[in-house]
Amino acid sequence: MTNKERRDAGLAYISDESIFEEQQVCRRKLQKLNFMDRSDFNGIAQVVKCLFGKSDGAFVNPPFYCDYGSHIEVGKNFFANYNCTILDVAKVKIGDNC
Repeated sequence: MTNKERRDAGLAYISDESIFEEQQVCRRKLQKLNFMDRSDFNGIAQVVKCLFGKSDGAFVNPPFYCDYGSHIEVGKNFFANYNCTILDVAKVKIGDNC
């Protein structure tokens, strides 16, 4: 069983190269999001969609922090205010209008 499989199954795992690669992808997206022009609402929404994989009206006021981004599932009209941190080593599901 790989460390990714162990992590996703909720078992103890070691952050190996494959885990670090996933985190690097996320950190590049967070870097872009967190240093964007705060008045570029469309640009921010596009980066958020890229970070979460899908979104329907999701918006995040930067700065925002997470481990992977791809483990976060948000419903319609999700909003996160400044300095939100979501620790998404495990799957995080947030419903509509939150």
